[in-house]
Amino acid sequence: MLVRHRDSEAVARATASAIVESAFRAIHDHGNFRLVLAGGRTPRAAYQLLADEMREEVDWRRVTLFFGDERCVPPTDKASNYGMVKEALIEPLRLPSSMVRRMAGEVPPDNAAAEYDFELRRAMEERQPAFDLVLLGMGPEGHTASLFPDSPALREHNRMAVHVHVAAQPPERLTMTPPALTSTRQILFLVTGADKAQAVAEVFKDDSELPAAVVSRLAPSRFLVDEAAAGLIG
Repeated sequence: MLVRHRDSEAVARATASAIVESAFRAIHDHGNFRLVLAGGRTPRAAYQLLADEMREEVDWRRVTLFFGDERCVPPTDKASNYGMVKEALIEPLRLPSSMVRRMAGEVPPDNAAAEYDFELRRAMEERQPAFDLVLLGMGPEGHTASLFPDSPALREHNRMAVHVHVAAQPPERLTMTPPALTSTRQILFLVTGADKAQAVAEVFKDDSELPAAVVSRLAPSRFLVDEAAAGLIG
């Protein structure tokens, strides 16, 4: 399902509203809300809205945050997804570390992936689906999380998190795999910018092998896109 919005600011606001709605429903249904976070500019704007004008709309004491992927850098590095989320959401809301399940980008990558695999398996054993909402972006070539085209990680069925080497900077990454990302009530793909238009058009083809298409077919998914990203959709 594709939902068009005017611009990236409108996508961010729609994302924040969807998080509030999903949190309310999850807390009502089973007492807590598990949210898988994405990196990037559009999610950052959504997190800032949640930490500011929408902060009273979520019972943050009942929230647990996970990460869909991470760069293999220290948490203080400007490339760190956790670092961005900490600055935009965690610190403004004063969320305790017990509520945050971060990927350890600063430790040996295979060790970090194994540790997060264990964390995800524990979450999946506690309930199914494991998560209430997964946020994902999409790159111009159709990658999502750190699952890039032709990556063996796209075909991973056993491990929930893996270490990957990608054609982007920084190249060493940690990522959740499709079976983990799709253990959720819903996925929201946040896509903005004209450079994503071709991938957006491609992802809705039935035979598309773009990573975002592969993942979106495995769980209920919505694509929140701005007009620039939707430019090739009729």
